[in-house]
Amino acid sequence: MFCDETEITMTAGNGGGGCMSFHREKYMPKGGPDGGNGGKGGDVILRANENLNSLIDLHTRKQFRADHGRSGSGNNRYGEAAEDLILEVPCGTIVKNAESGKIIGDLRAPLMTLVVATGGRGGYGNAHFTTSTRQCPRFAELGEPGVSVKVHLELKLVADVGIIGVPSSGKSTLISKISAAKPKIGDFPFTTLIPNLGVSRLSEGRSLVVCDVPGLIEGAHEGKGLGDKFLKHITRSRVIVHLVDVTRDDSAEDYRIIREELKKYSRELFRKREIIVLSKIDVLQKDSDLLKMLVQDFSKKTGVPKKQIFAVSSLTGENLNLLLEKMWAVTEEEKKKERKKTGPRSPERVVLRPHLLEKSSNAREYTIVPEKGGFRIEGARINQIAVMTDFGNIEGVLRLRDVLRKVGIERDLLRSKALIGTKIYFGEKVLDFVPAVMKRSHKSPRSQQK
Repeated sequence: MFCDETEITMTAGNGGGGCMSFHREKYMPKGGPDGGNGGKGGDVILRANENLNSLIDLHTRKQFRADHGRSGSGNNRYGEAAEDLILEVPCGTIVKNAESGKIIGDLRAPLMTLVVATGGRGGYGNAHFTTSTRQCPRFAELGEPGVSVKVHLELKLVADVGIIGVPSSGKSTLISKISAAKPKIGDFPFTTLIPNLGVSRLSEGRSLVVCDVPGLIEGAHEGKGLGDKFLKHITRSRVIVHLVDVTRDDSAEDYRIIREELKKYSRELFRKREIIVLSKIDVLQKDSDLLKMLVQDFSKKTGVPKKQIFAVSSLTGENLNLLLEKMWAVTEEEKKKERKKTGPRSPERVVLRPHLLEKSSNAREYTIVPEKGGFRIEGARINQIAVMTDFGNIEGVLRLRDVLRKVGIERDLLRSKALIGTKIYFGEKVLDFVPAVMKRSHKSPRSQQK
């Protein structure tokens, strides 16, 4: 079953909690803190696989969740990090945020990888917080929750050559003859209901990836005959092979209609290199004069030079090798143009990590937003510290208050007229505002006695 669009929810694993522990050993009654850190939660990753051509495996499940990291333990033992969950998708898959519609990544090439949902960081154990002034910390961090993202996956098949034409123009028969693809073939319109991918093998180890889309009709760019669903699958083809059925009453008009639909759908698609092929010439019974007349008439009505028109028969195989060589030559020319624009591609596998661009690790990057009954602190790093703080542990809360003072949030809250007890929101967590003891202008009782 073919599927080119779906929505799934991807949830990364939570980080493991840090451990609060103190070393206990015979003859060492006052051992120091030795709580280890928790392990990182697993990421959810999409990876492009050139052997897939459908999203059906993801469409039938919808929910994907990575494992959680293990908690730390005493004796400075760190928790084990969870394995990442890797989901395979076809090359040409576009990943969008389902809520905002923003494109997260575009997996065009084989083995391209996109980290969609990042696993939570493991919490620090109490051994991590040991300093010269805090020699016996009695708190540890909780594990950070993993990111949960609902994404919309849209597949645009990646092929060297896209075959188009009106219904029953011979597209499926052609791809079945020049590749190992086995599309449904019939003598009635709209036999093909889904795009088909095939690999054409030429001599000397050369090959082409070919895509055959269902027949296009007038109004396809508006969705008639599901045309908009099919046209997107040839937007990434380097070359278009336009099949024109010589048995039709007005093949030139069919050609004009399809060209107009391409133009209305996408200017980029309209400007792609095109190979025009007159199909089903076997019905002419090898009448060369009739074939020349048809070619000349088509050229006159469309303005396409006669030298650029191929005539083939998929049934008998006539001129198919010449067509394949032409497809190869034009594709190579387009690849050279691409290399001039983009430069040589790196042989390394591309890994997209959008979260590194959006998430700052600096706690001093924050904003304070007034909210009913208090203020909300927005900032990636400060919210991470807050969500990993155990609000049931007084020393852990004191550490958070200390961070707020050091990075300047406490000062900015006072400037915003925050009072003692004002609610401060960090994501879903709430903290009462209690500023540090401030210097008073009046003298202490002891100094007054002097």
